[in-house]
Amino acid sequence: MANDPQKIQQLRRILLLYQLVKTKPEMSSKELQEELGVGKSTYNRDRKFMESIGIEFSYVKAVRRQVITQDGYLPIPDLSLDERLAIILALSQLGELQESFLAKHARAAASKLLASQDDSFCKACKALLDQEIAHGGSSRQEQIVADLLNATINRRRIRISYCKPGQPAEDYEVEPYQVFVVDGFLYLDGYCIERKEIRCFKVCRIHSVRDLGFTFSNLREYDFARRRTNVFGIYASNLEPEHVKVWFAAEIAPFIREESRHASQKLTENSDGSIFFEVDVAEPEEVLWWALRWGGNFEIIEPQWLRDEAIKTIRKMAQRYKQ
Repeated sequence: MANDPQKIQQLRRILLLYQLVKTKPEMSSKELQEELGVGKSTYNRDRKFMESIGIEFSYVKAVRRQVITQDGYLPIPDLSLDERLAIILALSQLGELQESFLAKHARAAASKLLASQDDSFCKACKALLDQEIAHGGSSRQEQIVADLLNATINRRRIRISYCKPGQPAEDYEVEPYQVFVVDGFLYLDGYCIERKEIRCFKVCRIHSVRDLGFTFSNLREYDFARRRTNVFGIYASNLEPEHVKVWFAAEIAPFIREESRHASQKLTENSDGSIFFEVDVAEPEEVLWWALRWGGNFEIIEPQWLRDEAIKTIRKMAQRYKQ
């Protein structure tokens, strides 16, 4: 085949047809022929060849789309309605990431998932996938994320240039363990050689990634799920969890009941309609930052040091608005 231009052209055409059927299933057979630049006979020969290698599809007029009936290379997942919808909802949320170029990849993946679904389900999901992407992106960001994922998957030690707001960039040698998402941002957990501890890096602050040319095998008993057990928001640490108790006013209590913020969360109802919110977390300050969103309708009860921090913060806010 390497010396046969006609065979190479056919292979490229078949690969394009395979991609179109998965990502644009609404295209009719005639539209596919036009996109490929071939006639009906060539199109049918290509389909027959695809059937011989385990890929079968046909245009179903009832749902007005190409339906894949067999795919020997990427079997159609046997998913329930809830499972399918959960995946589409999760993919649609990637549009809110700062690294929003991932949303384009997510939507391509969603299109593949929808390729074999009925028309009513596709219509129900269309609005989720057509929503505007919240943020811009850049090719540099995309390359950085790709490099981080590659290093994480292949256990490659890297050197990153990391720049916190208002501070000069610093270089760190890192053994990357896990890339994850919290509140619309990508983060990287990894062992920092300079700090001699596992650190969490915000990916949008990473300006460059350089592969140092060798792999690592010591994960230092890293366990992502265990590390996040006592996390309330973003920051994970090796500190023992601390008990935090917050009072919320009656007018805010219904909203607090709606939120499941942490596995250790406990709610206690009061006779006046107010509510106590209690959690055990490693970084209690994150609870204060969350509570501040409710304005003057909360009170930190314990620990005392966090209550003092709340008083200090609120006084500073009041001073700023003082006439």
